Amino acid sequence: MESDRPDGLRERKKRATHRALQSSAVALFRLHGPEAVTVESICADAGVSPRTFFNYFSSKDEAAFMLEEGTPALIEERITARPPQETPLEAIRAVFVARLSELATGRIWLERVLLLRERPELAPRITLTNRAVEDAVTRAVAARTGLPECHLYVRTTAAAVFAAQQAAISCWEPDSGPDVVTLVTEAVDLVSRGLPAPPKPAEQPRTRTPDAAQVH
Repeated sequence: MESDRPDGLRERKKRATHRALQSSAVALFRLHGPEAVTVESICADAGVSPRTFFNYFSSKDEAAFMLEEGTPALIEERITARPPQETPLEAIRAVFVARLSELATGRIWLERVLLLRERPELAPRITLTNRAVEDAVTRAVAARTGLPECHLYVRTTAAAVFAAQQAAISCWEPDSGPDVVTLVTEAVDLVSRGLPAPPKPAEQPRTRTPDAAQVH
């Protein structure tokens, strides 16, 4: 039966409820300000009960800013699965562009971008969400390069690309100029010109052990 499938009717209903709560939370935050919004008002707008709300979120801030469950893991998986001949930056760019192309067609993402522009003091509330995505990118770069997650190249690449994406989104004007996907592509290209991929560990030249005359 349809409901027995992983992507069956029950799962689709859950995703629809999740999105409805997110949409209501972000829209009400923009309209009234977060301080004036309650879990009850979000539920009334979305047409669900508070009990249902807490099946999905622990607070109104989570409803407004949290990613859908599994999103960081999905981003990591997609970057890791890109063709091996791509550099880490090429792989990340492809995944970011594809994901933004999906998000930009929906209302929730745009409303959230506008909310954060209108109320920059809310930026700290999305820090954990951003960190989860950057950590996922870090793990994917480590997997693709064979380097440890704490390696400088791995950390710098993840941080630089994530910052480039955020800079592109902050420069984007929804009603004029280049679309957000174009801006993100250009921003990551800028990073890639100054951040060449290193050889994998097996390909790195061996460092000659200095003799006694070279040790100071």
